[in-house]
Amino acid sequence: MFTIAICDDDERVRDFIQDCANDFFSVSGTQYNFILCQNGDELLKRLSSMENPISILFLDIEMPGETGIEIKNSLQNNSAVEKIVFITSHTEAMQQAFGLKVVGFMNKPLEKKLVIEWISNIYTEFSSREGISFGDRFYQYDDILYIKSDGNYLVAKLSNGKETSSERMGITSFIKVLDNRFVRIHRSYIVNLSHVQRIKYNEICIDNDEALPLGRSFSEDVKNKYDDYVLAKVKGRMGW
Repeated sequence: MFTIAICDDDERVRDFIQDCANDFFSVSGTQYNFILCQNGDELLKRLSSMENPISILFLDIEMPGETGIEIKNSLQNNSAVEKIVFITSHTEAMQQAFGLKVVGFMNKPLEKKLVIEWISNIYTEFSSREGISFGDRFYQYDDILYIKSDGNYLVAKLSNGKETSSERMGITSFIKVLDNRFVRIHRSYIVNLSHVQRIKYNEICIDNDEALPLGRSFSEDVKNKYDDYVLAKVKGRMGW
C-alpha cells in the first residue's frame, strides 16, 4: 500500500500536506496510509514496527532533537523508507541534504501544486511496479528476497528482514505465477535474482548475507538464468 509519512514539528505543515494528499487521492479512490510525526525520534520508533515501507517521506530539515539531515543519514541503508522530499526554510542547508533516497526539496511556505506534483510523480512510479499478492498483502517483487516451502505453506523473506506466510500453496504451482526474475534453486527455495550477490558451488549468497542452498539438480539452470539476467541488466543500462 502507498504510504506517506510527514515529519515536521509544525502541525500546520503536517495538516497542509495531508490535505493535499487527500485531494489528490480523492479522485482515484486509491487506498493509502498516513504517518504523522513531529520529530525524528517519533518517526524512527514508528518505522521499527512497520511491515511495509514508506513510499514518500516529507521531512523537515530543522526540528528539535535530530535534524532532518541526521535522520536522512540514518535511513540511507534502511529499506523502511523509499523516497525523501525535504521541507525547509533554510536553503543554505540543501547542499548537506543530498543523499541516496533524496529526490527533491520544497521551500516553506509550501505550495499546494508542488506538494501534489511530488505525490503524483512518486505514486505513478509506485503504481507501475510489478508485484504479487502473498498472504493478505500485496508486495512489490523487489521487496521479496526469497520464498521457501514450509510444510503446506510458503514463507517469503522480505528485504526489510521480516517474514510473511502465504495461504496453503505448493512451491511448484507458485513459481508459475512469478516473473522471470524468480528462479527455483532448491526443492524448497525460490530466489529473487535481483537480490543475488554471488553463486557458489552449493549455495547462493543474497543481499542480507544469507546463504541459501543450491540443489545439484537446479545448479546449471540457475547459473544460466542468472547470467542471462545480469546480461539483460547490463544491456539495459548501456543502451545496447
